[in-house]
Amino acid sequence: MKLIYDSTAKSPDLLYLSGFHAPDPIIYFEISRKKYLVLNDLEYERGLSESKVDKIMRLNDFIDSKKNNSLQDILLRIIKKMKIEKIIVPYSFPSYLFQKLPKKIIKEVLDNNIFCKERLVKSKDEVKKIKLIMSKTEKVMGEIIKIIKYSKIRNNYLIHNSKILTSEYLIKFCQSELFKYSLTCPECIIAGGSKSTQPHNHGSGPLKQSTSIVIDIFPKSLINGYYGDITRTICKGKPDKILQNMFKVVLRGQKLGLKMLKAGVDGMKIHNKILNEFNKSNFVTSFDNEKPQGFIHSTGHGLGLEIHEPPRISKVKEILKEGNVVTVEPGLYYSNIGGVRIEDTVVIEKSGIKNLTKFPKFFEV
Repeated sequence: MKLIYDSTAKSPDLLYLSGFHAPDPIIYFEISRKKYLVLNDLEYERGLSESKVDKIMRLNDFIDSKKNNSLQDILLRIIKKMKIEKIIVPYSFPSYLFQKLPKKIIKEVLDNNIFCKERLVKSKDEVKKIKLIMSKTEKVMGEIIKIIKYSKIRNNYLIHNSKILTSEYLIKFCQSELFKYSLTCPECIIAGGSKSTQPHNHGSGPLKQSTSIVIDIFPKSLINGYYGDITRTICKGKPDKILQNMFKVVLRGQKLGLKMLKAGVDGMKIHNKILNEFNKSNFVTSFDNEKPQGFIHSTGHGLGLEIHEPPRISKVKEILKEGNVVTVEPGLYYSNIGGVRIEDTVVIEKSGIKNLTKFPKFFEV
């Protein structure tokens, strides 16, 4: 028996397996591929209409008014009723509950990435959901870039509506625009200048001319819980030649990675190929000092009900499968130059990819 006790907000596996959005922890179990939910009266009717499990059981059926009714007691009654001999739980299963499971029961804990492996290969419906998220996100990306493009320049700063344009302003704008499409991205990145050299710096302060501005938007759908992910790097004003060249090299590296992607390929080979291309172009990666320089992160990652999930395209061997949805996002970062990252979200196919990202790639605006 596979067993989950969690909320769907914290467990993408539970959301995937049950199809039911539960704000509070609920009991899910699976026996011989038959799926069950145990719901209280508050959620029972909604569960019948919204979930995709085979059977919904009433929590009240496992409550005995003459005995203790802790969560542990309820689980023990379910185990007894269903005649369970072995229980498999995800790594995130509450440890206090795991310790209370009967000693005679065989117990196994699986890494969250293994517990529901089928989630990593996306169905046509899942791809359709992600594609829709991407199309809406690209509209927001376009609006952000439009503000930057039509900003004025005064004393080296970008000016919008007679005020200095800041990362904070654009981040708030991004979040409000995403919300119009029922998307949310509390941690979006709009980082300029020195901030752009740190891949996960959200960005802060005034934006300046002739510097790189990294815009990374990875929203979650408030409707179905799926994610999208896109990054573009732009520059308002004329960049110096080395920054221009860095953008061209990153774009070339991304094209190389996209061309290599297909079912059966090892993600490590793609990552190493891009890294070697950067090195040959004299953009060398170094981890020797306090500030790592160059291509300092992986090439990409899977996404779906989590923003980061397997497979990874990195320095670790991992074979890509048909139906994986992954990002391809090489980048270069130098503290004395700036940061550049370009990211698309794609679906792995038998002999190539389907790119779910249509937004153009340009540097100067």
